[in-house]
Amino acid sequence: MTLFPTSQWLDEYQTVLNESRALDDIGADWGVGFNGDVLMKITEVPLAETRLGDLPEVVMADLPADVRADLQDITLDDAPSVIDGEVRESTPEIASDLLDQIEDHIHDNTIYAFVSLEAGNCPEVDLLDDPDEREVGTTMRAPCSVWQQIIDGRPATSAVLTGDLKISPDGRLDLQYPTLLQLLGDLAADVETTFLFAESEASIPDRVVDETIRQPLAVQQFAYRQASWTSKMLGF
Repeated sequence: MTLFPTSQWLDEYQTVLNESRALDDIGADWGVGFNGDVLMKITEVPLAETRLGDLPEVVMADLPADVRADLQDITLDDAPSVIDGEVRESTPEIASDLLDQIEDHIHDNTIYAFVSLEAGNCPEVDLLDDPDEREVGTTMRAPCSVWQQIIDGRPATSAVLTGDLKISPDGRLDLQYPTLLQLLGDLAADVETTFLFAESEASIPDRVVDETIRQPLAVQQFAYRQASWTSKMLGF
């Protein structure tokens, strides 16, 4: 299991993207002219609301019980300054690495995850310090809790329709490339994930939209796969 949101999770996502035959098909259909570089803005990361004691057991498991007791009430907002470099060297790697990532890669409670897509492959992923650090074709912005829902199986297109997931330039990806948008969400759900933060349930109206979207999407994806397979068989 890989912790989300961390650089390790992004690396696993890259592996899943590169192993996806469906992404290969989309890349082949759209050709090399498609700028698939995407910036995933993960906002409202709940550092101030989350204590070390609230994290998944695996993060603190290798610490002595008395040390865990001393640390459990420290929030993630305060942890990097309270647990300084010297103390951090004596903590287990998973906890020390998490503190480093909080310090280095979360800016104003936001994570900027760069995902490069070229002709059905994902040659690069990276956590950026500045959202303008890379030129991208599309930016997808949502609170951390919404990204967790998508990774947990919520249709990405449903999150767009409810306004929970925002696309810029406005409407570009969800109108022109709905298959890609949904596929990116489906493949994120294929990563074996442990969430760092407590999951929040979608509202009843959102769940209604999710279920309304889910069945037509399955039909659409089946039709797309069949059309792609037929085209290959006929040599188009």
